[in-house]
Amino acid sequence: MSSETKQPLVVKTVIKCMTCDYSIVRDFQQGDFVPKLVGTCPKDGGKLYIAGIYAESPNSQHK
Repeated sequence: MSSETKQPLVVKTVIKCMTCDYSIVRDFQQGDFVPKLVGTCPKDGGKLYIAGIYAESPNSQHK
């Protein structure tokens, strides 16, 4: 595959709750790092943290 046909990768951030099974995947934002605290869980009020950051090709997105 030549560099002209490669598509840019999309970077995603996985956010999980420390106390329940709540998780969400969102687009990476500047300043994201593992294990940054990012808010409060809407399900049980626990702390949300960044559990992982990964890249995927735009063609592999499932909506």
